[in-house]
Amino acid sequence: MLKIMIEMVQVSSNEIILDFFCGSATTAHAVMQLNAEDSGNRQFIMVQLPEPCTEKTEAYKAGFKTIADIGKERIRRAGEKIPSTIENLDIGFKVFKLDSSNIKPWDADFDNLEDTLLNIVDNIKEDRSEDDVLTEILLKYGLDLTVPIEVHQVNGKTVYAIGFGALVVCLADDISLEVVEGIGHLKAELAPEVMRVVFKDSGFKDDVVKTNAIQILKQFGIDDVKSL
Repeated sequence: MLKIMIEMVQVSSNEIILDFFCGSATTAHAVMQLNAEDSGNRQFIMVQLPEPCTEKTEAYKAGFKTIADIGKERIRRAGEKIPSTIENLDIGFKVFKLDSSNIKPWDADFDNLEDTLLNIVDNIKEDRSEDDVLTEILLKYGLDLTVPIEVHQVNGKTVYAIGFGALVVCLADDISLEVVEGIGHLKAELAPEVMRVVFKDSGFKDDVVKTNAIQILKQFGIDDVKSL
């Protein structure tokens, strides 16, 4: 039924289909099947609260703790059933969860200011990964979460080149000037029209390295440099 509805309302086979109460992701299944049938390039966005499955349900007994977990597994299985003979059919998907910022808020405790200052030296929350921080940076820059991301190793540090080098992010610790120069050479390699660079503020050993890093990147024509 959902396949028929999508065909009735679509303008082209490149639409983005949004289901804001997706349940077990029936809509995603329908979109993937329809793409397989007519070689379309439709994309889907499924939104579902992590509503718990009650312990008496068959889903819970099968290992699914939430309705969102059921939806994710259905999308995986739907992709596996599509014939592998179909060329260039994308059956992949990403999962994003709504959460608070990865950056610790400034909340001064004037009765214990020393501990407050020491706690904010590394302002990334302890339980957050680089992928978490990278996703937040994309959102704050207004970039699409499906934008291509390439991972480069520059002098032993991981550097993310986003949108073919339009944005470069390095969240490593102990950033040296050799790493900074490597990022400059990366601009020459990728040749974006404009490159913006984001570092983790605590990744610099001291303010001298940070100041020199900004000046080095300017020599490579990179003026938009920020740290978080």
